[in-house]
Amino acid sequence: MKTPFNRLLVLLLAPLVAALLFTACGDDNDVTDNGDDELNIVETAQEDGRFTTLVGLVQDAGLQDLLSTDELTVFAPTDAAFEELFEVVNPNDLTQDDIIEILSYHVTEGTIASGDLQPQQDVEMLNEELTLVQSSAAGVVVNGSSNVVVADVEATNGIIHAVDEVLLPKEFRVAVEGPSLVEIAEDAGNFTTLLDLVEQGGLKTTLQFLGPYTAFAPTDDAFDALFAEIDPASLTEEQIGFILTYHVITGSPILSTDLEAEQTVSSANGDPLYITSGQEGVVVNGSANVGPADLEASNGVVHVVDQVLLPNAFLNAVQVAQKNYNFTTLVDLIVQANLVDAVASSEITVFAPTNDAFDALFAEVDPASLTPEQVENILLYHTIIGSTILSTDLAAEQTVESGSTEPLYITADSEGVVVNGNSTVVTADVEATNGVIHAVDTVLLPNAFLNTAEVAQKNYNFTTLVDLLVQANLVDAVANNEITVFAPTNEAFDALFAEVDPNSLTPEQVENILLYHTIIGSTILSTDLAAEQTVESGSAESLYITSGEAGVSVNASSTVTAADVESANGVIHVIDSVLLPNAFLDVTGIVSKNYDLTTLVGLLSDNDLVTTLQGDGPFTVFAPTNAAFEAIEATLATLTTPQVVETLLYHVYDALVLSTDLQPTQTITMLNDQDVTITVSGGTVTIDAAGSSAVVTVADLEGTNGVVHIIDEVLIPSFN
Repeated sequence: MKTPFNRLLVLLLAPLVAALLFTACGDDNDVTDNGDDELNIVETAQEDGRFTTLVGLVQDAGLQDLLSTDELTVFAPTDAAFEELFEVVNPNDLTQDDIIEILSYHVTEGTIASGDLQPQQDVEMLNEELTLVQSSAAGVVVNGSSNVVVADVEATNGIIHAVDEVLLPKEFRVAVEGPSLVEIAEDAGNFTTLLDLVEQGGLKTTLQFLGPYTAFAPTDDAFDALFAEIDPASLTEEQIGFILTYHVITGSPILSTDLEAEQTVSSANGDPLYITSGQEGVVVNGSANVGPADLEASNGVVHVVDQVLLPNAFLNAVQVAQKNYNFTTLVDLIVQANLVDAVASSEITVFAPTNDAFDALFAEVDPASLTPEQVENILLYHTIIGSTILSTDLAAEQTVESGSTEPLYITADSEGVVVNGNSTVVTADVEATNGVIHAVDTVLLPNAFLNTAEVAQKNYNFTTLVDLLVQANLVDAVANNEITVFAPTNEAFDALFAEVDPNSLTPEQVENILLYHTIIGSTILSTDLAAEQTVESGSAESLYITSGEAGVSVNASSTVTAADVESANGVIHVIDSVLLPNAFLDVTGIVSKNYDLTTLVGLLSDNDLVTTLQGDGPFTVFAPTNAAFEAIEATLATLTTPQVVETLLYHVYDALVLSTDLQPTQTITMLNDQDVTITVSGGTVTIDAAGSSAVVTVADLEGTNGVVHIIDEVLIPSFN
């Protein structure tokens, strides 16, 4: 008994498993019969009464002594089985040699009980031909259609299994049923290598007796070409089986006339076959030509191919892409860009846009307008060099450096994998020898091809920002103007919305906040920055930007975590907190964000006045600059703590006074109960104090509980 099957064979047999549920154990006769221990095989058959035709043929052929003495296993057709055969074969046409040949095809040496059987095995019969015996919970089947209806009828010299169909040796089976896939190949004469491999792999009887199958049969020349590149001795039995089953499609035979222009069909080993049909004929996997086609067999159809079809496990990433008709544009571009070696030789993950994806892009962008450098940059942006990243390796969110060095933003959830916010992985985990391909439905574009809004849209960290831009109808403004954007992350907005209910914000307030994160008309890179600069934002309020060894900060509290994300119309700097315009801040918040008021902020904090100025107010604060404090540094050092507090309170008035509220001259009493006189002359506002005089340099920074006016001198009170 031979058992050369393996797990690859099981893939071919999937349709049969369901069929077995109906072909055996169908009536009360499907039982195990222990027979009579005193009778040999012929005597047992004679006594049974269901094998009269078989016994008569055995006696006529002179096989009675053989079957009575040698230890044998007999698959014994019932009388009903012979009656069915004789409806298509005239028994009078059979010679004695024919009968001996047929009968010997039912007998094998040794005793094989049904309990000894594997799920599938080849069994050599006395005529030296093989049968295919399958065993499952549903019963035992021989050659795909002959059911064992009574198993394990024991005799003194062996065992009988009653079958409901006569087993026909090759010569008679071909005459009655027509040639199987194997005989088609044998008769053609140019499939010697294929047939040898099929037999070595234990697939011969499968392709003879099971099916139906569609088989793509490589010629001897096709195998010669393959083996000129790959040493066949280097291939394991499992690999050979995997290659062979890649040439087979289970199910109803597919004729060339059944084909559409393009179709992807799963092979018996699970890998897809990509088949195209047109005026020039049928092609498989992009390069294997079919011809001749439609060689019909009793259990399927054979299409001759001029190349051996290789599963992905034997191909690099370029070769895997080449065989898929959905990637012809991608492959052409890889060839044009001289990137074949890079994609074929490096460990790589490729996000492969389909032809439809490129068609959609080229409807918007003329491919002829792209330089070779731009094409190369786009292609490399679809790769991750040095890593094989399967969909099962992905976290919910990850940012990965692409082959162009720009980041890819990849998300994964129960609904699938998305790259850069809008490109869906339609087929994941197409593995190659050097990596993996994920088919995507949109071409991934580097930032140089995208406006600022599009650059933000592809980053999963900016979904809140992008949603707000859409709601505020600011997408066009951000997309079309030269612009610098300080972009808060989702976490930054989450922190804000933990303090401020977003539903409490009016559309105008949302717009004001968003515009406050922009600088319209300029592209300001981090390398363009001085140590300190004040820049007008898109909301017309000032942004206070510092740059140093510790990085870039905006408004003292927001750190740039990723700088210089350039786009076609500007640049994005990622920040870790939302920048709030003055209308959302109290007077302490207004002075705190200005790098020119840090001395004042420090003194207010050191002297416990911050909480006071965070009260309901309203307050008018005259805020001296750092330079103003430096000018009185010597004097300040001589003041006691109460005197410092009195000096600070001498800069605060407990009412709201805007510059537009001022008369030419007015006197007001400050929180320290001392007066200052404010005069307006020629557009200049001057504050005259007890011991000094100051000019307002920036007026009307209005907040939630008052207003701040920046002044160029410290107001010195009178100390009693």
